[in-house]
Amino acid sequence: MHRLRLESCTKTGEGRYLLDQAQARHLTKVLRCYTGALVEGLCQEGSVLLRIQVTPYGVEALEVSSSPGVDYLRRVDLLVGFLKADQWDQVLRVACELGVARIWPVLCERSVPRPDDWGRKKERYERILFESTRQCGALRAPELMDLKPLDVLDLSELPEVRLGAFLSPDSVPLVSALPEGDLAIAVGPEGDWTAREVEILKGAGFKAVSLGPRVLRASTAVAAALGAARILHPEVCSL
Repeated sequence: MHRLRLESCTKTGEGRYLLDQAQARHLTKVLRCYTGALVEGLCQEGSVLLRIQVTPYGVEALEVSSSPGVDYLRRVDLLVGFLKADQWDQVLRVACELGVARIWPVLCERSVPRPDDWGRKKERYERILFESTRQCGALRAPELMDLKPLDVLDLSELPEVRLGAFLSPDSVPLVSALPEGDLAIAVGPEGDWTAREVEILKGAGFKAVSLGPRVLRASTAVAAALGAARILHPEVCSL
């Protein structure tokens, strides 16, 4: 079923919404939805089954039924090295699809992109997260924190259980280290964390874990780590 975000719509009455131009155009011109089609409306409070009505004045959506949202059953924070554009966009989409609560971008010593004009870039990244909720059906997007070097991040805000994907001989398999409660997962940039960064993370309570015998691209490592957490503990999803 096609989805839309209710935050972008105008509520014109009880159970009645006027779609914004962008979503209306996408539904009618791209997805070929017409009067009578059913779509799912998403907002942070829950989801709504809607019936589309195309009028000369715009596209309306009439509520058929609603379902309340579910709050975080288990919080997962992702601490991740800042990556080049295509990989970073993929990380954002994967994090949204797999139920991450907060994304902490880290300006690592081996990060290729620089933090020029972060404010403008952050707006674009938040749009990617917002659009990803429509694809996967999440009620809310992960919160994107500001880009900072590791040594100035306030790591005390992270969940107490912390796992770091390190290319290290003392790493244990991720699947054996996953807890049942809230957790933070750290994945480095291309080339991995530097020795100094690993020292900082371990000093902050991150336990070294392995994602397997092969060297993964950073975006693949994020998908592997979050996917393992999602499959082994389904309650990780934030909805």
